[in-house]
Amino acid sequence: MDRETPIITKILFIFCGAAFALPALFFAYYTIRLIWLNLTLENAADYRSTGMLIGAIAFPLAAIIFGFMSWFFIKRGFIKK
Repeated sequence: MDRETPIITKILFIFCGAAFALPALFFAYYTIRLIWLNLTLENAADYRSTGMLIGAIAFPLAAIIFGFMSWFFIKRGFIKK
């Protein structure tokens, strides 16, 4: 077996973990932004719509899923076998 295969696999796992961290951070930011807008806007009820409700469900869920995937790949990349 080639000796470089574990190193390439390790780098690939770390790269994938970093790639999944970007959307996780994006969705986490927009989740916090959505909460902030709902709490601070005086007329937030005027802007509530189906899109805001979907965002309130989808953004945290996407942040959790992408965050878990990022954690999994980074953890696998740094485990020494």
